[in-house]
Parts: sequence; C-alpha cells; structure tokens
Amino acid sequence: MPAYTYLIQVLPQGGGNWATLREPRTGAPLSGTFGVLEATEEGLTDAAMSAMESFRRMGLKLRIAFWKGSRINERLYSNEICCMVHGDGAVVTAEEIQQQVQNEEKAKPRVRTDCPHAPHDAACGHAGTCQAVHSGADCQAVRPTCPACFQEVRSTAIPGLVQEIRRSGELLVRCSSCEALSFAFDAGLVCETCQWLVPEVNEELEDRFSANGGVFAPSPGACAGCSQQMPGADRAFSLDCPRCGTNVFLTLDNATPGGTITTMCPDSACGQFITLPATIWCRECGQTLRSPEVVRKLTLAANEPQLPDSVDSRESEDVRLARRLANAAESLDRRYSYLTQEQKNLLHDKGFLDSLISSPSPLADWVRDAVEMRAIGHERYRAGGMRALQETHQRIMELGVGHRVAARTVEQYWGGIGDWLS
Repeated sequence: MPAYTYLIQVLPQGGGNWATLREPRTGAPLSGTFGVLEATEEGLTDAAMSAMESFRRMGLKLRIAFWKGSRINERLYSNEICCMVHGDGAVVTAEEIQQQVQNEEKAKPRVRTDCPHAPHDAACGHAGTCQAVHSGADCQAVRPTCPACFQEVRSTAIPGLVQEIRRSGELLVRCSSCEALSFAFDAGLVCETCQWLVPEVNEELEDRFSANGGVFAPSPGACAGCSQQMPGADRAFSLDCPRCGTNVFLTLDNATPGGTITTMCPDSACGQFITLPATIWCRECGQTLRSPEVVRKLTLAANEPQLPDSVDSRESEDVRLARRLANAAESLDRRYSYLTQEQKNLLHDKGFLDSLISSPSPLADWVRDAVEMRAIGHERYRAGGMRALQETHQRIMELGVGHRVAARTVEQYWGGIGDWLS
C-alpha cells in the first residue's frame, strides 16, 4: 500500500495564514499532526478525516496536506503536494494546488535588488519566515530597539509604523514593552526604495534618546501613561490558558475601563477561569488599555498558579528548595511561547545565563526564572557535587506527578553543571 507523508495545519480563529500546530517549548510539530500513513489513492480522503478527527473535535478549522512517500527527514515544498483535504471534507487536487502556487508567486513582491540598504528590504513583509524570499538565508532586516529597555519591536508592527511615519513626518512612539515614550522617528529613517527602516535606525534612535536626556515628554494634553502607543496596538490579544495551554483569543472593545475582566478557557474540558487584572488599564487615566504585550504579561502573572506553601513547619530545607525550583520552572514554561526568537536563543545559552547570576541589577521577567535555576544548580553542585544535584532533582519528582514537567525543565537548564546531562 502506498505511503504518504502528511501535515495537519490550522487556520487561526483571529484570521491570518494557515499555521502548523507546534509544541510551545520545542517548536516541533504537535504530536499527531505530522507523520506517515499508508492508504490507497481512493482511500486518501477517509485517511485524512481519520487523522484530523481528534483535532476536529476541538472546533478547529483544519486542512491536511499529503506528499507521496515517506519524507520525514526531507524538506517539504508546497508545489509537491499531491493532495489536500480540508476539515469539511473538501478535496483540493494537485493541479489546483499548482495553480494556487503560481498565482501566489505572481502576487508575491520580490526582493528589491536596487535597494541601497539591501539586504534589509521589506519585500517579504517579515510577518513570518523570510527564508523563501531570501533564498534560504536568515532575514537580516533591521528592527528598531527601544533605547530604554532594549526590547526589539515586533517585525509585524513595522509596516504600520513606517506608514505612520510617512504620514506625519515626525513621530514619537511609546515602547510596547516598557511603556516609555522612547522612540523618536522621522521620515529620514525610512528607506524610500523598499519602505522599511534604514539599517542605522537604532544608532539614530539611541542618539536622539540620549540627547533628550532620556524619555520624551508626551504631546500637550496627551495622557502621560498611554498616549502615542505603537501603531497597530488594538483591543485584541491572545494567550495560552495557564492550566491546559489552549489558546484564548480576547476582544476587549466592550470592556468597562478600569475594571477586572474574567473569561473562561474555550476548552470545555478545562473550564479554567482566567482573570485580567485591573492593572491592564492605563495607570494614569484608567480609560485606555495598555499595550498587548503588557496586558498579556499582567494576565499571565495574575493567573500564575503557585505551589501551595507547606503548612508543616518541619518541612526540610531541601523540599522547600525543590518547591522553589518547581515554581521557577513552571513560570518559565508558561512564558516561553511568548518570547522572541532572540530571547529563546539566549535562554539556551548557558554561558549567558551564568553571566547574569551575580548581576547587581534586577533581571527581566523573561530570563529571571532560568537564571534562578542555574544559580541553584551551581550552588548545589558546589555544596555536594553530582549527588546533591541528583537528590534535589529527586525532591522535585517527589512533589507529585503534576510537577514532572517542571523536573524535566530543571534537567534542561542544569545542563553543563558538573557532569549533569553532559
């Protein structure tokens, strides 16, 4: 019986492009969404519906693509798809797929080789992977970085930002991460050829920030807390349920300013109530939502489950240490899917994490938990070598089956300490 490689994709509820369902921690395709099955050509539709069945029950809009043969370790191309089946049973033939690919190629903007600032040009939009447009190379387009907190602006926000700069000529913008009014743009920072920001934009932004003596003053009469937000900020955002991980998409157009908001996880089997705290509203006027990044961060913190404190005063120090590690690991796991790719890369750089252990400055939320796990690991190794590390890890396992994932996260972040996992 012929073998077919299959890939299941989902259309996000909020709109956008078809996306592969992935594990938030590893980035690998979600179990059951990618693999090889055997079926006759006539039975491919039935095989497709069977493969999608468990995901269809979640109410997702799905499609499954097939490639002939077993191609698990090969690159898959859209123009080689032999058949595609949608969740409603509709079948798209190879000929129809080829026509769609050709139409998309005609409509796709090409790299502007005449751009004087290449390879930073915006031909691919930078909304997702840029490798197709850049011939397999990583995209090197510049992204503006906040001079106050050094967080990078999302690439998907840049087209709207450029449009607003061209419309107004000069633009003061608030950082979506630290909320400081720290960006001072003008038309000279926009490339006229490709409509992206010029490569030296960050040096210029930093010079202007320093020359101003720091954060800029808001426009006369504007709110000091929420005015002049990054273009594209709206009252819709998404996060993963802190209990089951299901994506929760919220539109807050009708929310009452200043109040607390409660919603329920869309997965009926979970039913977790999720609280959006009153702190998501502007701290100055209380009438406007803060940036989506800040709203998401505050919501995750407000719903962060904590391990129960022991009521046994005789609980040993090693058990308390295990609880502390489990807290840090579970906190990091919940944040991970919301981090930028650069932040994720740094979290896997053990040398970088170790360099922050003795930092006199408060650590950013995204890296704090990983540094804490590394610091405790080094401390335990100095105190008792590998035996001490193994005993502490065993204490985490003994906290219960609900903390086994935390134990695996600790394993990962202890790598390279002594002989641990080396």
